[in-house]
Amino acid sequence: MRIPILAAMILASSVATLAWAQQPMRMPSAPEAGSPGTATPQPYGQPSTAVPIKRQGSAPLLPPPQGQPLPGAPRPNGDQPIPQLDEQMRRNSQGLEG
Repeated sequence: MRIPILAAMILASSVATLAWAQQPMRMPSAPEAGSPGTATPQPYGQPSTAVPIKRQGSAPLLPPPQGQPLPGAPRPNGDQPIPQLDEQMRRNSQGLEG
């Protein structure tokens, strides 16, 4: 039972492949520029008279993330002195004792 079904499937696929191979190749209706038999160089077409795009200005900027100042804005001087840094700077400026 299985062998006749398998044989029928193989025969059907072989017939379909053979029928597909016998069809002539379809040629495009108009040859593309530069293909054999066409004029070289191809004449240019008329330029399109497109309406120029009007510029609306720059896109709006997104707000900065919360807690960050705007770029270019002056930053407040909210730095606090660090005692360890001041002490390190003092020691570095003294030089080596020896």
